[in-house]
Amino acid sequence: MKTLLHVFILVIASFEVWAASGGAPPCRRVLFIGDSHSYGKFGEEVDKYLRTISTDVTSMASCGSSPSTWMASSDNYQSTNCGYWQRDSKGRDTRVKKHKVNSFPEELQRLEPDFTVVALGTNILGSKENIQRELPIVQQMLNEIAKSKSQCVWVGPPDLAKNPFKANLAEGNKALKKLVQKNNCIYVDSTTLTKYQEGTSDGLHYGPKDSAKWGIAVAKKIEDSRKVAEAANRQEQGLYEGSNPLKTIK
Repeated sequence: MKTLLHVFILVIASFEVWAASGGAPPCRRVLFIGDSHSYGKFGEEVDKYLRTISTDVTSMASCGSSPSTWMASSDNYQSTNCGYWQRDSKGRDTRVKKHKVNSFPEELQRLEPDFTVVALGTNILGSKENIQRELPIVQQMLNEIAKSKSQCVWVGPPDLAKNPFKANLAEGNKALKKLVQKNNCIYVDSTTLTKYQEGTSDGLHYGPKDSAKWGIAVAKKIEDSRKVAEAANRQEQGLYEGSNPLKTIK
């Protein structure tokens, strides 16, 4: 009896999530990872949205992290000394200054998400050489996501004011976008959603208000991409008649 009640509750919860998502079907399980931007209000807003499309969301953010940081194995964890945040599937928070960064491939295997959101890119912009070093590792991450058969969204870096990050932003953003889209992953171009106000912070990070605004805008882009994908799926199945949906979210 208890088992049947538990199943019934899960079905009702999934129905409510589906209704909240505006028509796109709910996700079974979601994984969200990011850097220091995700540690702040930006990450809070993205996490809040993701919990409207799934009842099982795990979010992780590590200050100063790049793709190479997350691709280390559990035997070779890299540590952060400037902030780590995790919110598990039950909504319980861990927020500490020092922490070993999770291995992305191992988290994919452990959680088996059907929807994965990666918000990384700012920290690869330290030099043109660093961008080129990190791109093959971005490809490795995309390969891992594809292997897990998870839907994929990659959120690129926002507008920046501090050099050399600002000087390398256009090149790095273009390279990330090209690679991500080549791998059938939705790319959210954050430079179109943000405008850094000089003198408001350190040139890399946004204040709470602007960070939250960015997160809300990204959440809308993700939701738009889900609706487009669902419309395309219905059209393919002959259940939807109308104009051809866009393949990318600009």
